[in-house]
Amino acid sequence: MIHNRKRNLRHILIKIIITLLCLVLLNSPTYAEETWTTIQPSYREVSLTGFSRARHEMTLSTEVSGKVKQVLVDVGDVISKNGNVSCLDDTFTKIDIRSTNNDIKQAKIDVLYYQKQVKRYQELVIKKGVSISQLDEMQRLLGTSERTELSKKLLKQRQQETLNRHCIKSPLGWIVDERYVEEGQWIDIGNPVVKVGNYSKLLVPFALSVNELNALKKQWRNISVWLPEYNQEVSAIIERVSPAFDESSRKIQVDLLLEKNLPVQRGGLRVDLKLKIPDSSNIFLIASNALDKRFEEIRLKRKDGQSLRIELLGKTEDGQVRITSPELKAGDQFKIIHP
Repeated sequence: MIHNRKRNLRHILIKIIITLLCLVLLNSPTYAEETWTTIQPSYREVSLTGFSRARHEMTLSTEVSGKVKQVLVDVGDVISKNGNVSCLDDTFTKIDIRSTNNDIKQAKIDVLYYQKQVKRYQELVIKKGVSISQLDEMQRLLGTSERTELSKKLLKQRQQETLNRHCIKSPLGWIVDERYVEEGQWIDIGNPVVKVGNYSKLLVPFALSVNELNALKKQWRNISVWLPEYNQEVSAIIERVSPAFDESSRKIQVDLLLEKNLPVQRGGLRVDLKLKIPDSSNIFLIASNALDKRFEEIRLKRKDGQSLRIELLGKTEDGQVRITSPELKAGDQFKIIHP
């Protein structure tokens, strides 16, 4: 009985030892499950700086000559109410309109008179009281009076339009950039009065290379820029891309539009744009624990079993390393080296 117990105990101990040995072997580097990592193309970050400006700018000029009666805005003012920025003296135009109104009334009196005369002469012709030539003369005078009335009405319409143009108007919500006139100053047709800009949306011009433009277009749905003066990030969209090419700088003009969450509405805001530009075709990123540094040369073990010699170019902020080799290509998988 005692002998059987000893033999059973020995069998149990042997099983425990075998189990522990298997666990040690399975957790050793030799028997651990192999893991792989894929190399990615390497990018370098390019930082570009631009400065904001109004989306639209306009110089407002006068359409009539005259003396400046009122200057209603100054530099920095936002256009509100009726949009007037300056008004010229309209005294003489108003006098002309009153004179024309009087002429229109006289023309109406003449028309009524000759209408009655034509009707009376038509009745007399039937009774042979007057000749047909006399009736024709009355009809001619009636036509002349009607044309005179129409001419005076058109003249009044023109004078009214001139009167309306004595006040120079701007789009509402725009901001005055510059003012060129003072009260009492005489200005002629075409002289500038003020310069205004639409700062509700801001344009930021950049000069980009072809690679930079391609990188910008890839992220066109999610473009963001940084305003360092206000420590704020805002979204942007591509407003326009010039088809022209600057031969001296070899750049393409691109305008970004900022329209949401603007801290201020003005030009001159510094705007930083960061783009990720692909490195040369044989520079890649890979996890640092895939490098085999046991030898004098740094190597990678590819999934097909081939060991490749690579050149280490440096580390990135996220812990990856930049490497290069003529034998590397995008999508290659390499073995992770377990410690």
